[in-house]
Amino acid sequence: MKPYRVGIIGAGMYGKVLGRCLNQDGRAQIVWVNSASEATTKTAAEELNAAKWTLDYRDVLADPQVDAVIIATPPFLHAEHFEAAIKAGKHVLLEKPLAESLESVEKIVETAKQAEGLVVLEASARHTRLTRKFKLIKGMIDNGLLGEIYHIHHNHLIRTTFIEWNPKGSWAMNKDLAGGGPFVDWGVYDLSFHLGLLDDKPELISVQSITRNDLRDVSHLVEFSDVEQHGAAWLKFSGGLTYYYERGAGVHGETNNETRLYGTKGGLRFQFTSWDSDEIEFFYDEGGQPEKEMILVDNKDAEDDSMAIVRHFLDCLEGNTQPLMTVETAAKHMRILFKILYG
Repeated sequence: MKPYRVGIIGAGMYGKVLGRCLNQDGRAQIVWVNSASEATTKTAAEELNAAKWTLDYRDVLADPQVDAVIIATPPFLHAEHFEAAIKAGKHVLLEKPLAESLESVEKIVETAKQAEGLVVLEASARHTRLTRKFKLIKGMIDNGLLGEIYHIHHNHLIRTTFIEWNPKGSWAMNKDLAGGGPFVDWGVYDLSFHLGLLDDKPELISVQSITRNDLRDVSHLVEFSDVEQHGAAWLKFSGGLTYYYERGAGVHGETNNETRLYGTKGGLRFQFTSWDSDEIEFFYDEGGQPEKEMILVDNKDAEDDSMAIVRHFLDCLEGNTQPLMTVETAAKHMRILFKILYG
């Protein structure tokens, strides 16, 4: 079978991660690499064994032999690059977050309506809907073990910021380029996991939130920063669901990534990311007595999350499955996050 010919638009840190996964899978061949820096682009092309490299993404899209593209540029470029890719008839794996603003989100949604016959996958399924932990918990909910989920509680606070994790990612500290801080960077995963457990059926009714961006001075790390460092929100959804949600990166405190689901028949406490604990606490009532059971997710031979999203994209190209994160669903999550941040 002829391998899919893929171009990478945005060959920075994560573009290269996805490129290495493509090469490892073997069903695709990277033919083009693009980014804004010549040094970065040439290095990535060499590392990924790409035949061609360019500083102009339009060169990638103009090649009739390119079947699909990975768009891993900063969020403020996504709407432009996505529209051009769809007009060129290319399948797209679009890196998260979807876009930097509500206006760009809606533009991407409208563009996706023109993508008939094309596979479009948004990457916030990466640490969420493709994992064994998600599938196990969703199975428990679908089988009625928790009854009706009426409340979600999620928090994750760290003291460090994005720029300390990726020193070259100064764009991520500017909300006009990134959309926001930890709520946008990680919020797309939080909502992908939690709302995905409920088939994305709950509709947002109201939001009360606070954010602060004056907690840590990061001027020695980056020239400009205006993204939130800490925020908390109380969300009300249709059907009576409520959700307390707290995120921080640069906050004066630490709280592990933890989710608590409360149902009418049972509850769960867990860490949804694949690199955290594989233990899930299951609370329920039996014979009028409160009980607790520890459930262990078997992740010992699970594949890397980035490998999983690339394999899922290629499976979609082969027609073996449908994208687990569509543009429309990702847009629903982004609207919630922008409501938390900007009202």
